[in-house]
This record gives sequence, structure tokens and C-alpha cells, in this order.
Amino acid sequence: MKQSFLRHTRPWAKVTALGVSLILTPWNQAMAQTTASDQDKPITSEALADKTYPPVQVVDTPLEYRQFERVEITGSAILAKEAKQALPLQIIDRREIERSGATNLVELIQRLPVMSNFSELGSVTGTLSGGPETAAIHGNQSGTLVLLNGRRLPYYGSQTIVGERAVVDLNFVPLVAVEKIEILTDGASSRYGSDAVAGVINIITKSEQQGVGIQVGGTLPQGGHGLNQSVNLSWGKGRLQRDGYNLRAYFVAETTEAVLAKHREVSSQGARSLQIDGNTWWQKANYGQYSAPAKNYRDAQGVLRNDYFLRTGQCETGWYELYRGECDKNTQGNMTLYPKTDKQLLYVQGDKVLNNRWVLFAEGLVGRYDQITVPNGSYWSKDVPNEDGSRQYLLDIVPLQLVKQKYANRIHNAVLGLRGEQSGWDFVTSVSSGKHHVVRSYTEGLLLSRLTTLSLPPEVIGQEPAQYSAANLSAIEPYRRTEKRVMDTGWTQLDSFNFLASREWMETENGPVGVGVGLDVRREAVFYEAPVYNNASEAYQRSYRPNFDARRSNWATHLEITAPVGPDSEITAALRHDQYSDFGSVQTGKAGWKWKPHRSWLFRGSLGTGFRAPSLGQLLPNKTKIYDTFDYVTNDWLAVANQGNPLLKPERSMQTTWGMRFEPDQRLTMGADLWQLNIQDIFGVLSVRQILDNPENRLRYVVDGEILQPNQNLGKSIQRGLDYDVQIRQPTDIGRLRVTLRGTHMLKSVNQDAVTGAMLSNVARSGDGWTTTVARNQWTLSSQLERADWTGGASLHYRSGEQEKTVLIDADGQQLDYTGRVPGYWTLDVASRWQIKPQWQLSASVVNLTNRLPPLRMAMQVNVLLGVDTRYANYLGRNLRVKMDYKF
Repeated sequence: MKQSFLRHTRPWAKVTALGVSLILTPWNQAMAQTTASDQDKPITSEALADKTYPPVQVVDTPLEYRQFERVEITGSAILAKEAKQALPLQIIDRREIERSGATNLVELIQRLPVMSNFSELGSVTGTLSGGPETAAIHGNQSGTLVLLNGRRLPYYGSQTIVGERAVVDLNFVPLVAVEKIEILTDGASSRYGSDAVAGVINIITKSEQQGVGIQVGGTLPQGGHGLNQSVNLSWGKGRLQRDGYNLRAYFVAETTEAVLAKHREVSSQGARSLQIDGNTWWQKANYGQYSAPAKNYRDAQGVLRNDYFLRTGQCETGWYELYRGECDKNTQGNMTLYPKTDKQLLYVQGDKVLNNRWVLFAEGLVGRYDQITVPNGSYWSKDVPNEDGSRQYLLDIVPLQLVKQKYANRIHNAVLGLRGEQSGWDFVTSVSSGKHHVVRSYTEGLLLSRLTTLSLPPEVIGQEPAQYSAANLSAIEPYRRTEKRVMDTGWTQLDSFNFLASREWMETENGPVGVGVGLDVRREAVFYEAPVYNNASEAYQRSYRPNFDARRSNWATHLEITAPVGPDSEITAALRHDQYSDFGSVQTGKAGWKWKPHRSWLFRGSLGTGFRAPSLGQLLPNKTKIYDTFDYVTNDWLAVANQGNPLLKPERSMQTTWGMRFEPDQRLTMGADLWQLNIQDIFGVLSVRQILDNPENRLRYVVDGEILQPNQNLGKSIQRGLDYDVQIRQPTDIGRLRVTLRGTHMLKSVNQDAVTGAMLSNVARSGDGWTTTVARNQWTLSSQLERADWTGGASLHYRSGEQEKTVLIDADGQQLDYTGRVPGYWTLDVASRWQIKPQWQLSASVVNLTNRLPPLRMAMQVNVLLGVDTRYANYLGRNLRVKMDYKF
């Protein structure tokens, strides 16, 4: 009977039985030492009375230090003993961070299915506003508030008049210091106010670190381009509960080599052609007529010619016949797909118990992060005549030294605070000050003056630059600019004071009523300056790139109450009032509900209003010219200028969420949240196409040879989707198996067209005026097998396809509205971790095991490189990662 039972017992029951047997072993051994005669004697009350036991003295000794067990739940103003899952909160703990194989915080957050349309490293090349790497819950980048231990960080330092860069750069938080990440996917939080429209990401650092740890890692992508090397150091001393203090410090040094566009086939071409109805149609981006050796020339009549085309009737490899009878060279190959980066971060924390009720805490962050890019390869060029002067060859000298840009980012942030308890109230208060500084400059490849006076012999026309003689190189040398040239410099600063207090206000038969109150005071500042060069008048240059300097202050109060309304349900109500020095006051509120009819089921819902304040740059009455565009109606080039708007109103939002969770036991947990976000008065500018294609807009916004794009409240947007997750944990004979599915299904995402008023969808659609697209489905399926000294697993990431629209042009200048399909994309990652010894740990992973490259894209939205959009997929291909940890 016993053998039959064990034979059919599930593995988890066998493990449980083994654990019980181990617990009972000491008891069994003690019983085995009892004599048989003793076992046969009956136990009577007299025998028990004869037994004597040593006296036991109980001493009530108070703890040396108070146990600060209450925790702060992201999105709530009430401190609680544990997170009760009343909010749709996704938590990524330290174990999951280690299992992910991520090398930095940016990669970890941007890989989540709930993220899309963020700014990332590949978006830097050729842009005018730098390169932060950001988070974007449900595709809303500027509406995602990023916090470090519940407090704001300064915005990215290089702000613009358009102002949609009110974001936090994730590069400045070291992943080695992170304990967990809480992602509140329900926006309109009354505790946080502005910028929390789509949700909140709270990065929580470790509360304790013992001893010294060193972590050395490296990443080798397919083909060897983009090599990454990193060193992480950690140090800690003291335990708060035992010693009354603790100190932690983390240092990160990381460098990554550049990946050029020519290193990946999908990004290697500056123009792409399609055959449609027997005609060749082009999408053009990066091309030019100059080359080295020179291939194009102008004849005595000034007509552009190409000898290869004249002989064969076609352009040679690497060249395109974009215009009838002419050849243009591909110039995209040397541009940066992913820039070279260099990062150093230092993050320190400390806590000190002042008495049995209060703890003083402090933290500091200092970091530098440099990005070096090659924006394009067409700066050095000259017309060189042949022997008899009958031809002027178009010579490009760029291969001697490519133009390079550097974005030098610097940040510092300091926090001093106090937390504790007094008269039944739990308090957390802090002051902080932070600054993010960005200097953009050209470091190589610029000229001191134009090449009109440069004299080169005709024989250089057919030479590779590597074959130039010493005399030719010396002739070029005086034109090189050896020192860097600053493009612009900017910084943002944030000083803040935060106060939060909560307590259990009163007891009811169904539980306590909790109340939380808070006060936030912030002072923001922004600065931008572009130097004047080339003897240009300052008034002329300022009309193109004006300097600006702005400040504002804000204070806010908020109140939250949580109360039970029955044995199984609870309601929450919150109000917030904000007062801004530059545009007035805003009131918001939120109501939530939670019902747990059974220990396995939880239902919840919330309704809230929120807002997003205009950035300081958006409100300035300045104008800045960005680029020139060709007007096919007038056949002329027009400058495009962004313009600030002091009358800009805040965005208003309303968020609703309905969710459920099912957790029958510790082995299975699953849930889903249906959410909707409505935003009124969204910020934006009319696109160039919306202005030029509409007669009324053309008359209003095309002024004195330039297109004005003022900041406006354009209309409204509506987003609706379903976030879901399933996690299964199953003990087996070879370890604990964990399977997790996380995903987002987008039901609706529409934005109001500012011209027609129609609601246009960007779900699974890109191009045609949209700068963003939202995938219908994004999900990650992962599995891990965990043992005492080894963990291994695999993750499958998927993003569904989309329809793209763009305009193609043939060699005669005719236009064609093109609609195509970008297929879905998936990658498979595998990872493993070995605990070799208590001090040694080795981790290895292969990202994108099958070396799948994303599909080709014809529509260009944000990236200046044709064929790719690095926001939606990673173009590094297969890459091997190895990491070694040692703890002293």
C-alpha cells in the first residue's frame, strides 16, 4: 500500500515528503535510542507528575534598533507592511534581473513587452538633440515617470524648443546596485503628479551590501563589431538592524565599440529600389555624387557624367541611378548604426539609526557617459580638373578622416532624507538636487575653411586615399580642424523637497482605515547655448539656434485614504493640487477598488485623472531652425523652424483600469489588466506634409521662405490594451522549473489628426506622417531551471508585424504612394549561471541564438538610416555574453 502510494505521488509531493523526513530524522534518531522496555511502559499521570523540568525565565528585552518593516508601494502615499496588489504593479526582483542576462538597466527595461516607442542608442546618429535612452510604458515616452528610490531625477540635459525630451536617461543608474524595479502600468497617480500619465517606473536600489564584490563581463556580437567590456565594483559595510548603520558603494566602467551601417546588410544601403508594375521606384536617404577615387565629373557644358554608366548603361556596384542617366554613390555605410560609448558611474548610499524611531539616509550619484557617432560622410569635397581641364571630377576626401560627433553627458544627484515613526505616523522626507549636463561637439573631420584654395594634381582623381603621396597629404593637412568644435551645450537642474506621512487612522470591524498626506516642492531650470562660429553675426546665428535660459517652481499637496468596505473589499481615494509658477494650477484625483472574494481570486479597478506639464523649452517664445525641405509645388527649398508657445496648456488625461489575478497556490499565478488612457490637448507640431499639402495651413505657416512649426495642443488620443502574465513554478527531481509569459495586446491606439479632426490609428501601422507605431502584440515567454548551484533558461521575444506607408520616387521624379508589410520578428535567448564556489559565479548567455536580423523597413520615421528602426528591434545579431563575479 505504501509503495503504491509513493509510486503515484507527484514530484512536488515527493520533494515535500523528503523535506518532512529530514525534519523528522532527529526525532526518529532520538526515539531509536530509547530501550524497548521503556517503550513498553505506559505513561501515567503520576509518572508525569514525577517529572521535573528546569525553570524557564522569560526576559522582555527591547530591540536595540527598531525594525523598519514598512515598505513604500509605488503609486501609493500610504506606507504598508506588504504590497497588497491593489495596483497593476509589475515587479522585477533581483533574481529575475540576474536570470535575464541583461548587462545594463536600459536593456532590461526596454526589453519588457509593456515598452515601445522609446529612445535608444541607435536613435543618436544624425539627430539634432542628442541621445538619451528612455522608458515608454505603452509607447508613451514623455508620459512615463522614472524614479530612483521614489524620487525624481533631472531630465536629459539637451532640451529643445519642441520640448518632447522631458525624459530621464536610464544610462545613469548602475544595474549592479538595483534590488528591484516596480513598474506601475496604471497612470494618473495622484502621488506623483505631472509626467505619470502612462505610468511610473520606480528603480529601487539595494538596502544592504556586505564585503567587496567584483564583476567582469564582455559581449561579442556576430561579426566582432560592437564589442562590449565592463567592470562593476561593489562594497558594503554594516547592518542597520545590528550595527545601527550601513554603507554601500557601486562603481561601473563600461565601453562599447561602434557598429557601422555597413556591418549589417539591412542597414548598409542609402537607397533601396522596388520593382512595381515594371518600373523602378526608389526610397532615398544617404547618397552623393562625390567619391574617392572620383567617378562623376562635369563636362565642358556642365553636364554630370559617369564613365562607367556611359560604357555599360548602368551604375556600378555601390552606386544608384536615382535620377535618369546619373549615378549617385551610397554614403550610408560609414554612418553609425550604434555609436561607440564610454561610461563611468559611482553610486553611494548610507543609512544611520539616530534612535529607536528615526533613520537618516543619504545617496549620491556621479556619472559620465560619452557617445561618439559618424553622422554622414559628405563634408570634404572638391572639384578637381583633369589634365586638359575639360572635366571637373567630383572628389570626396572624406575617407581620409570621417566626421565624428561626440555627446558628452555628465550627471550628479544627491539626496538627504529622514524616515521614521512618531505618534503612530510613519514619515519619509527628503531633499534632493540633481543636474544633467550635455555638450555636443564635432571631434574629427571638420575643415578650418572651404577647399576652394586647395590645389591637388589630376593624378589623385583615380587613386584610393590610402595611396596619396606625402605631398598630397601635406597639401590637405592645413585644412584639417584638429581641435573639437562645440555644437551646443545644455543642462537641466532639479531641486526638490518631498514629505510623506501615513498612518492607520481608525479601526473598523473589517480592518484599519489608512490615510496618507504629502507635500512636494520642486524647482526646475533649463539652459541651452550654441556658440557663434565662422565670423557669422550673432544676430544671424541666433535666428537659427537661439540661446535660452528658463526656470520655474512648483508645489503640490496630495491626500490619500484607504478604507475597507466589507470583509473582502477595499476602496482608495486620492486628491492632488499642483501650483506652477508659469501656467497656474491643476487638480487631479484617483479612485480605486479591490475585491478578494476568495483567497485565490483578486479583482481590482481604478479611475483617475492626470496631467503633463509643458516643458520649459516648449513654453519659450523662441524659434529655432532645424533643417531644409524641398517644396515640390514651388520647386524651392524651405527652412523648417520649430517655435515655442507661451500659451501652451497642459495635457489632460483620464485613465481607467480593470484587472484580476488568480493564484490558487504558490505554483501558479496569473493575471490580466484591461486599461484605457485618454489624453486631451496633446502636445505636438503639424508635420511638414500637413502644412504643405493643406492650402489653409500653407498660407498660415509658410512665411518668408520658411515653414513654421509652433508647439500646439493638437487634439486628443485614445489608447486601450490588455497586459497579461502567467507564471508557473514546479519542483522537479532535477530542480525547480519556472515558466513565465508576459505580454501586451494592443486593442486601440488612435490620435486626432490636427487638420481633419479624424481619429487615425497607428496600431500595426507606420509611416504616412506617423513618427511612431504600436505593435498589436508583444510578448516574452521564458523558462528557467534552477538548482542549488546552477540555473539555466531560454527566452523567446516576439513583436508582431505592421503595415508601412511611404512615398517612393522614380528616376524621372514621379511619386508613388507605397504600402507594404513589415513581418513580425522574434528572437531566442539562452542563458546559464553556475555557482562554482561560494565566492565565484560564472554567467554566460547567447542573445539572439538564431542570429535573426529584423526585416527591412522602407518607411523612415525617426532614424536617419534607411532600412532600419532601432527602436523596435536590435540589429546586433547573435552575441555571446560572459560575466564572472567574485565576492571577497
